[in-house]
Amino acid sequence: MTLSTKSISKPLALAALMAMAAGAATAQDAPEWLGGELKKPLSETRIGITVLYPGSNAYQAKYAETAEAYSRELGIQATVMDPQGDPAVQFDQIQDMASQNPDALVVWPTSQNALIPAIRNASRAGIPVITSNSPIGEAGRRYIVGHTGPDDCAQAEQSAEMLADALDGEGNIVVVEGTPGYTVSILRKNCFLDKMADDYPGINILASQTAEWNREKAQTVMETFLTQFGDQIDGVYAFDDGMGLGVISALQGAGKEPGEVAVVTCNQFGEGWDAMKAGWHSGSNKQSPIDDAILAIQTAIKVANGIDVPALQGIETPKVLPGNVDDFERPSW
Repeated sequence: MTLSTKSISKPLALAALMAMAAGAATAQDAPEWLGGELKKPLSETRIGITVLYPGSNAYQAKYAETAEAYSRELGIQATVMDPQGDPAVQFDQIQDMASQNPDALVVWPTSQNALIPAIRNASRAGIPVITSNSPIGEAGRRYIVGHTGPDDCAQAEQSAEMLADALDGEGNIVVVEGTPGYTVSILRKNCFLDKMADDYPGINILASQTAEWNREKAQTVMETFLTQFGDQIDGVYAFDDGMGLGVISALQGAGKEPGEVAVVTCNQFGEGWDAMKAGWHSGSNKQSPIDDAILAIQTAIKVANGIDVPALQGIETPKVLPGNVDDFERPSW
């Protein structure tokens, strides 16, 4: 489905967005960040964007909201699509948008490999494709001009470090995973497990189960873990803060005290920031969906104008801990 402007629940900090578009006095001027000349006015630039599943959590919703708002600020013609996490739907969206011959496509992939034929077809038709947030599978990377987003492996390794530090290197933990087969899930799992195995032999993983990036499902998963293992659980690693908040709800429901079980995640949300201030959250990292979406759109505009871009462009994801949480602004998502 196409996300309409009515889906935006509240205005973004437009001043911040305009700052990112500094130099764009009119839709016909080249923004300073472009690094070259416009082949045609921004008002005539058409970009298709398909976002994993904006209805699933706050981060994805803010990303889609930002994509719409920033596109309006720049004056480009952008269509933002929601495949609702379904690779088959997203495959069709890519095909449909490519058939309209846009200047570029931005794809936040729902699957590591299922979309490769559609992305290949777009690339072979001369349409530059940018993947955003989640990398496409290795076999499809020859068909994209670049990838933007966080380093999920680095985030997972940070989470392993933060959880091991919170437990002084010893203890039993459980893991709440994202959707199986999705690239971010794979990276946030394997890189965490590798870091734990290599550097923290005193940490024992009791169980690991998916909650599909869903807060309510994560609460149910954690309730099941508490039933199975009870007081054996010393810590929890959740693949994102939405699921981490579900974990915290389960701990609260079980009568646990703040900090009794260490909870560490990737990608802190606003409520996770609050939970850290309240003592329930032991560690996360900053990851901005606003930065994520803006970088993807700017990159798409660059390639649409024949400007070379790096194969990989990242966004910063510093650690957020109880000791430095006040150094970071509370996330708005």
